Amino acid sequence: MYVCSGFRIRVGSLTMDARIFWALIAIILLTACSADEAAPIRSDAANTPTAAIVYMTPTAAPTLVPTVARFNPTATMAETEQSSSPALEAANCETALEAQFEVASDRCLAGPDGNFCSGGRPPIVAPEADVLREPGALAEAAAIESLRSPPFEGARGGGLVWLRLEEDLLVDAFLIGEVRIDNRTPADSVNPKWRSFTVESGATPSDCASAPKIGALVLQSIYGRSAILNINGVSAEINGSLVVLTQGDTTRFIAIEGQILLVAYGQSVHLKVGQQLNLQYSDGDWTIPAQLPGSPALLGIDLIENLPIALFDRPMPIPQPGYAQTQGGVNMRAAPDINSRLLFQVPAGETMSVLGISSDRQWLHIRLGNGETGWMSAELLARNLDDIGPVYDLTPAPPQRLGVYAELATVNVAAGGNLREAPDTAFRIRRGLPFGMRVKLLARSPYSPWVKVNAEGDIGWMALFTLTTKAVISSLPVDHDVPLPPIAQAAPTATPPSSFFSYGGGHAYPDPEGGY
Repeated sequence: MYVCSGFRIRVGSLTMDARIFWALIAIILLTACSADEAAPIRSDAANTPTAAIVYMTPTAAPTLVPTVARFNPTATMAETEQSSSPALEAANCETALEAQFEVASDRCLAGPDGNFCSGGRPPIVAPEADVLREPGALAEAAAIESLRSPPFEGARGGGLVWLRLEEDLLVDAFLIGEVRIDNRTPADSVNPKWRSFTVESGATPSDCASAPKIGALVLQSIYGRSAILNINGVSAEINGSLVVLTQGDTTRFIAIEGQILLVAYGQSVHLKVGQQLNLQYSDGDWTIPAQLPGSPALLGIDLIENLPIALFDRPMPIPQPGYAQTQGGVNMRAAPDINSRLLFQVPAGETMSVLGISSDRQWLHIRLGNGETGWMSAELLARNLDDIGPVYDLTPAPPQRLGVYAELATVNVAAGGNLREAPDTAFRIRRGLPFGMRVKLLARSPYSPWVKVNAEGDIGWMALFTLTTKAVISSLPVDHDVPLPPIAQAAPTATPPSSFFSYGGGHAYPDPEGGY
């Protein structure tokens, strides 16, 4: 019996000729029915892109700085894995990645402690696989045993996952591209979860020149504090920033800021900025090295040159391989010129990272341990350097956050804040700014924790503690042209103690009283 659109045709009791006749009729009807049922239902409304959705990004503390990010919905895991990269990905990938990085910043940079936050393509999570599929979603770190973020694939982007460890651990982690991390802290340990873990990274199969080439884990300690973790069976004391990645059977520990101490099999290795330690492992077992640690090597810049540094909790320029040291007092200047402004005289014994070199090869652009940058005569420095790639004579701006955390601040003084002509209370007040008013951060002071702001077109200076902001103050350019305060002052500058501030100009993330 054939059934089609309500018709029933019985052929069992008919003669042969009749059967053939009705069979032909049935075939015709069935063909017509199949064509009708297979025809797609066309609807312009069904194919219209969904309007942009507004998500609220959680913040670490109450703030008046906007935390709303507007972006299009992300595809589901299945859609992400099955879709193909755009045909012009090699040409448009840099712009697409920049847009994705800005959205990721707005989603996750203010995440609370003790949580994972995914700002890119959805990671694979165990045991709760669905917890991080939504953009900006949070997952409690204590409930996760393993996480694997996806690689970068052209303009589609890749994995960007923040792990804000418990406050007692004094460090945060950032997964870039294909990285798998597994918790190795015993369940009965007195240590908090994720103090001990393994890392395994994968290569990026992307033809996008600006995408990271390999998955990497970036660890940054709270500024000025040391964090102790166990990573791939190595005890790591981190006072700065460390990149960890794997290639083949080797784990590479790469120092990009501060001081790093690594201990394996009872042997200690001190990494200076611009160095890395390479350790071999066997049979894919990342829980313990297969060799004693050797001497550090110069960092492999090709592995980390495309890391999205603006997404770091503490944005910083990537150093070149090796380092420079002062042997006596050496002047640091604002430009690669003996007649340029003198910034500091750096004492003997200072180890510094190198960011670039002048076109005449006579000056090194360096970064001090406190984050300040400037130029020094190369011939006055002891050097342990490889080839330096970046060549320039105009000092580049320091990296800053993206999106809503880049340059906005809000007046947080109930009675209003004073906008002054220069960065000290000895200078004239231009006007008072009401509580809650937004201003744009422009620069920082060379000698005080004050910032230069644009208040609705009126440009002046405000004490940092009168503002709430998520921007990284150390990433603001220093305005060296401001006048010095008068020698005689009626009262001392009304600012918090200098110990509240780091990097020479104050650091306001997550707030002026501490943190990054």
